[in-house]
Amino acid sequence: MDYLRSYKNIYDQNIILMYKGELTFDLVTSMISTLEERLEELEENRKVKKKFYNVATECIQNLYYHLDEVNADEVRISTYDANSALVLIAARKRFYSLQTGNYIPTKKVSEIEKRLEDINGVPADELRALYKKVLNEQEFSDKGTGGLGFIDIARKTGGQKLRYKFQPVSDEVSYFTFQVRLPRDFD
Repeated sequence: MDYLRSYKNIYDQNIILMYKGELTFDLVTSMISTLEERLEELEENRKVKKKFYNVATECIQNLYYHLDEVNADEVRISTYDANSALVLIAARKRFYSLQTGNYIPTKKVSEIEKRLEDINGVPADELRALYKKVLNEQEFSDKGTGGLGFIDIARKTGGQKLRYKFQPVSDEVSYFTFQVRLPRDFD
């Protein structure tokens, strides 16, 4: 393997943070802290820095909170670890990019997809009202989440469409890839 080429590719792509593996509470805390330090170095616009930090924190925490939803035995059949997650954060010239990936129960795909499509269908200027409506009407899960994360991400990215993909791994498990872009020239 050409490690120098790998390093150059990562450097040229302006990758801030890249991780694939099992997530623990301590690792999530460390990732968020590292991200905060890197954003301090990279971003001069305080508003952009704050928004992207909040979006990235929400995405990383979502991974951690929902990793245990897949039965590890179902995923190990395909030699992958059910608790494995992917986080890739890059700073492009005009935007920040964040991509996450994790295994989810296939039975949840249609529910998540509908939620994402509903959010993508709301004009940017109406996302705040949707957030408040869901906050007032939603019951919180046993994990303390109320389904507000995706709406909050869409709000903080200025109404950018949430990008996602579901790939079947087995009848019981799918792989969920989620991507967010935040413009660096936010007003």
